[in-house]
Amino acid sequence: MRRTLLISTLVALSGAVPATVVADAPTGPPPLSAALERCTHSADAQERMTEFVGSMPARAGASRMRMRFDLERRRPNKRRWRRVPGAAGFGTWERSLPSRAGFIFHKRVAGLRVPAGYRALVSFAWERSDGTVVQRARRRTAGCWQPDLRPDLRPGTKLTGTLAAQPGLALYTLMVRNAGRSTAGPFSVRVGGGRAEVVSLAAGEQRSVLVLAPACAAGSSVTARVDEERRVDESHEDGNGVRLPCPLG
Repeated sequence: MRRTLLISTLVALSGAVPATVVADAPTGPPPLSAALERCTHSADAQERMTEFVGSMPARAGASRMRMRFDLERRRPNKRRWRRVPGAAGFGTWERSLPSRAGFIFHKRVAGLRVPAGYRALVSFAWERSDGTVVQRARRRTAGCWQPDLRPDLRPGTKLTGTLAAQPGLALYTLMVRNAGRSTAGPFSVRVGGGRAEVVSLAAGEQRSVLVLAPACAAGSSVTARVDEERRVDESHEDGNGVRLPCPLG
């Protein structure tokens, strides 16, 4: 009995993940097509994934079918799609068993870099038993846009402070904002030589954080930083520090 072989492969941009193979017996030969099957968004890199599927029917005079997926990416504000070099599991030919009614192959890629759009260029080939290609075809899938959903912590540009009861110390107030698209936390806030902990900060939320630290000298500057230990995976890591005028007269 003639059957179509359905193969599902899970791959990642950072390395291959074990594949699973599943047999399938549809009622008839599949169409010649390439499609985007899944587009999963997440702030967690390993949960960001997209899945493509290609299908091809058998052709007269050919004993086997081959299929190849090439991953393409488009950056924001860029017009051209470019092939992603070294994407594990992509850029190689997959072959069907001989004398099948059709061939269906799934490719799933995880660990996607963001923000970017992803699609697949799928190449098809029908070959004789001696390896001679009798026909070729190419199709492109729809694109999967992957936004950057990670948090983005930023210190405020104004620092206030008052002298504390303890000699040589001051209580500073710094506004901290999460300009990203998901909740951040926990993270630290440092002002001068003092630190405070923030358990979490929702997307778009801003909060006043009190930090007890050595009193600064009038006319000097104070360094303020958020998430100095980089415990939070942020969309932008270069805006976490700022130097502000000493607020103590």
